Formats: sequence, structure tokens, C-alpha cells
Amino acid sequence: MVHNEVDEFRSLMIKSFKIKGGQSMYKNLKKTIATVLLALPLIIAGSFGEGIQAAEKNPCAVKNPCAEKPKPIRKAGIKDSAKLMEKGEKLWNDKKLGTSGASCATCHPNGKDLKQAPFPKYIKMADDILTLDQTINFCLLNPMKGKPLPGSSVEMTALAAYAQANAKEEGGAANPCAVKNPCGKKK
Repeated sequence: MVHNEVDEFRSLMIKSFKIKGGQSMYKNLKKTIATVLLALPLIIAGSFGEGIQAAEKNPCAVKNPCAEKPKPIRKAGIKDSAKLMEKGEKLWNDKKLGTSGASCATCHPNGKDLKQAPFPKYIKMADDILTLDQTINFCLLNPMKGKPLPGSSVEMTALAAYAQANAKEEGGAANPCAVKNPCGKKK
């Protein structure tokens, strides 16, 4: 603005107040605008500072979030895969996992009818799409009449490892009802 325009604006503002002391109100307004213009950069910078503080609370902002000791999913970690497979084979043949007198090996001796297709997949007997752990628990609950295993248990890991290691490229769906009295029904 040219100096004359500023003077015109000032006198217009003073006239617009049309009250006694209009000159001092104009000065106060001028000071308020100047203060806001000076404070605005500080306000903006402060909001960015809050963003930095929020990033410090964000675990993804840490340089290496995996540097801390991990929280275990079970009491003792599994480190020996050979022992895990031995445990898996023992459980696979264990008729005490259920009350029907059947074991995993009753329907799947040596991995018979276990397909290598990746999980989750449709399991006809369950009429559902299941993960490997869910499939194992389905068999424990139904043909074997047992209790499900917790997903992070060593037993579940051992059975899943054994099932995967013994799965074949081909194979049909297992039918435990075709096995001689698979559900332990008394005749």
C-alpha cells in the first residue's frame, strides 16, 4: 500500500468505530494484528514440536525395535528341531490325546492323505477353510474326542511340524469314518 492508502485505511477504521476513543481502539487493533502475525510462526513451530514428541512415543520411530529382548510366546522356546519331530511323531501316534481310541496315525499313517497344499485351505470333513493348527484341533475334537491344543503350545508346534514333514504331493481327503470304528463308538 502506498502511504496515502494507509492513511485512508487508518482514518476509515477510526471513523468506523464512531465511538469516543476510536483512535485508541484502532491502535489496539493494530497491536493485536501485529502480535498475531509475530506469534503465528511460534504457534506453527510449536505444533511441529508436538509431532516430534508423538514420534518419540511411536515404537516404529525407534531405530531398532527388535533390539529389545522379545516376549516369549511359551515358557520354553524350541531350539532342537530333531527333538521337536520326535515329539511330533510320539503325539501323532498317541491314542491318549482323545477318548475315542484313535490317534492322528489312525487316519493318517505315515502322512497318508496329508496334502502339501498350503494352509489355510478347505477341509471337507470340517466343511470350512482352516489353518493347519485349526485342522489339528478339529481332528482332536471330533474323530479323536479330545481337547484342543493351545496354538502356541509345544505340542501343537510338534504336531504341525510332523504333519508338514510327512505330507505328500498328492493324496485324497481323509475319511476317518472309513476307518474301522474311528470315533470309538461302542458296538
